Amino acid sequence: MSAMKTIVHDSIQCPSCYGPLKEQATGLICQACGRKVPLNGEIPLFTTPPTGIKPSEKLVRGPEIGTPWRRANWRFLEHQLARLDRQARILDVGAGRGDFDALLSDRQVISLDIYPYPEVDIVCDLTQANPFKQGSFDAILLMNVLEHVYETRAFMAALSELLRPNGFLIVAIPFMVKMHQVPVDYVRLTEFSLKRLGPDHGLALDELKGYYDPLFFLAEGTGNLRNAYLPNLGKSQRVVARFLLGGMQLLSGGLSRLVGPGRAHPPAEVRSLAPTGYQAVYRKI
Repeated sequence: MSAMKTIVHDSIQCPSCYGPLKEQATGLICQACGRKVPLNGEIPLFTTPPTGIKPSEKLVRGPEIGTPWRRANWRFLEHQLARLDRQARILDVGAGRGDFDALLSDRQVISLDIYPYPEVDIVCDLTQANPFKQGSFDAILLMNVLEHVYETRAFMAALSELLRPNGFLIVAIPFMVKMHQVPVDYVRLTEFSLKRLGPDHGLALDELKGYYDPLFFLAEGTGNLRNAYLPNLGKSQRVVARFLLGGMQLLSGGLSRLVGPGRAHPPAEVRSLAPTGYQAVYRKI
């Protein structure tokens, strides 16, 4: 199976009858009900990967790589992992191409996704099947994942069952960010939804911050103007528009140097109701 063979085998069970699973050459089989779990290479497929999505490319990630929001997420997760015991068992849900593998390489981690990326240990949609034993994990990561889950409440209920008492659900979710990984981009949740969503499923909200970066929206807006609107203008109009956009970019660069990067704050401390995204930590009661 995968490089995480021991922790995977210790954590999984038949999602139909909760019986033990035995490894065979062609996949896994439940010794109680006979359910078969096929393999994709070495990756068990507890649910069928969706069709019609464009697989993500492998990109280099790090604390100073990518958009300000991605860099903020890296710092957030690094801080949260530092609070966990080194032997804590972690489930990385929606792990994709392993964006945070550099932070998790020496941890007890199972990587899960709905698509069989090479970096994934298990393929499963947890709203359709749950192959893990109750209370298997000390922490679950949802790093830019929750927006891709249509059945949000069923998903949160499933995750809550997998956490041990006082285990942590660590969440980063975009808010004022364009759609991505289309067509599996379903929701944006406000701070008020996030405050209710955890307690509704036995999870106390320990921390909630918004990441506020107004200049991010300016950059997004100028990019949209350049790519979506300028091509439709007449030649002389495009010349004027490019000149004005260049001036806007110079102003944006000057403001960025004065204001500095975006910052994470509790929403109550900030007048803006338009964060780039939210960072939340829930604790299993």
